[in-house]
Amino acid sequence: MAEAIHVTPESRLFARLEQDRFDAGRAGPFAVAGAVLKSQGAVIRDVQQARHLPAYLGSLFAATLLLSAAYGAVLGLFQPGLQTLFAALKLPIVVLGSALLCAPTFFVFNSILGSKLGFPQTVAVVLYLAASAALVLVAFAPIAWLFTVSSGGPGFLRGLHLLVFLIAAAYGLRSLNTARRYLNYIDATQTPVHGGFLFLWFGIVVFVALQMAWYFRPLLLPGPFHSGQRGLFFEAFSLWTGAP
Repeated sequence: MAEAIHVTPESRLFARLEQDRFDAGRAGPFAVAGAVLKSQGAVIRDVQQARHLPAYLGSLFAATLLLSAAYGAVLGLFQPGLQTLFAALKLPIVVLGSALLCAPTFFVFNSILGSKLGFPQTVAVVLYLAASAALVLVAFAPIAWLFTVSSGGPGFLRGLHLLVFLIAAAYGLRSLNTARRYLNYIDATQTPVHGGFLFLWFGIVVFVALQMAWYFRPLLLPGPFHSGQRGLFFEAFSLWTGAP
């Protein structure tokens, strides 16, 4: 009798990723965004082998920029006019700026922990996280639009947008963790992305994003392009709750 083959969830995941196909050399930025959703295995393999890397870097950057700008515009519709434009410009700065500011940390510490990925490959991995999060933001954009144009006070909208951002960040982390596991499966001779450091680094990214969002406030209410005030994002919680 033939031996039963034990199939684990991880083996099923890797088998699915191995079947993914995508040609980045002939695709535009939105096609790459679609590949991040439906052909993750092909994207990860191309980045690991540095294949079509300039195309991936440009496409992931452009997709993140445009998708996060679209959600930013929806966010700014609470006060239509100049604030809509400001919010559409600010949110890509927060999303892309946070990811790119933390890319050198990601590269250096993963290199110390055994990664052989080059810096352009590392930036592509970081942009993969940013694009994944931006896709979730734009998926919630129609719902956010409805509540933004129909609700009266900013309190509820702050909570709604914060919830959407948290879901987007969680999905971005999940996508990057899947990429980490698959990269380790592709090449077991190195540790392309260290698992423990990934979660620590993601916490750093969240802190940086919160600080950038605090600096470039206001996002909902009318105001200047950025506050120009120094401080820490912790102050936002006291403002929202009315605490001294």
